[in-house]
Amino acid sequence: MIKVIYSYIIINFIKIFFFTTAAFSLVVTISVVFNHINFYMEYKASFYTIMLHLFSNLPEWLIQGLPIATLLALLFSLGNLSKNNEITAIKASGINLWNIITLFMIIGFTIGIGDFSVRELIIPKTSLYNEKIKHEAIKKEDITIQTDFYNKIVPLPNNIRMTIGHLDTKAKTMNNIVMEKYDQNFVLKRLVLAQEAVWENNSWILKNGIMRNFDSDFWNEINFKSYNSHINITPSDMSVQDMRYDTMNVKQFKKYIHKLKIFGQSAIKERIVLNMRFASVFAHIIVMMIGIPFALSPGKRTSRILSLTLALLAALTYWIVEAITKTLGENLVFSPFIAAWLPNIIFLIVGIYLLNKVRK
Repeated sequence: MIKVIYSYIIINFIKIFFFTTAAFSLVVTISVVFNHINFYMEYKASFYTIMLHLFSNLPEWLIQGLPIATLLALLFSLGNLSKNNEITAIKASGINLWNIITLFMIIGFTIGIGDFSVRELIIPKTSLYNEKIKHEAIKKEDITIQTDFYNKIVPLPNNIRMTIGHLDTKAKTMNNIVMEKYDQNFVLKRLVLAQEAVWENNSWILKNGIMRNFDSDFWNEINFKSYNSHINITPSDMSVQDMRYDTMNVKQFKKYIHKLKIFGQSAIKERIVLNMRFASVFAHIIVMMIGIPFALSPGKRTSRILSLTLALLAALTYWIVEAITKTLGENLVFSPFIAAWLPNIIFLIVGIYLLNKVRK
């Protein structure tokens, strides 16, 4: 009996969920077409190319619409059960209402796992493909990977700073290198000047240079043809190029953040976005917790419309708080972890309070 009821509830939810998700994606697609129509006309893109460019972004649009689709599917599916007195019949059959609430919590968590999986496995590939279509099929230009960098300053461990005149990541070479090592009081202790460097055996080998060691009383100078710097940062890690966050999975994102830190950048914004990927798994549960009390609220048609409005306003407030904490995190008021997870914590408390008000 209970399996039949669960199946009935899940099927009704899925029907509305897929409809609302598709409707949201259609609205976003139409909006993007109008926003990009001048771009498509400027480069005289074919209908086929436009469709490829649009549909390659479809997974990302679907993900963006999931929280709203989840909330609407909950409100309509559970609301209809309440409206048609099916909730009363379920309770009369001996099934505790908490079982139904728990079922929707599991559905929300499942949607969250799906959200994370799509961001991890699908969106990085489709986003890269979208960029490829934009540059190669529409703009008809090659996507080139930068391999030459000039006048770079690289902070290194042990109070070492390296200045590079020219870095070629493809050839794995550097020219016009200056290495400065400082003590804890920021006093220069060693200066190394080299004409060039090559990447060999997982280390940078400096060629044709001078090493000067400084002490409080004297300094000496050593000429060298070859000197192992023991710097193990790979040529590709010596350079940082701006990347779209949606083109990276978690592993690539962590590597990108690590690379930013090598260059002395805090990567605050990137760390917040990474934490938000994990927080988004539980955001759908929060949406469920907020929506269930409003969906179960009894009353006439006008009160149900009011409940729907209040639920949407509560969800909108959640996303506003999320935007605020993200901004505060970027301004160093909160840590990246707190900036990403605080909205979930706040609305988890609110959701528990609202659920306790539901008549079981």
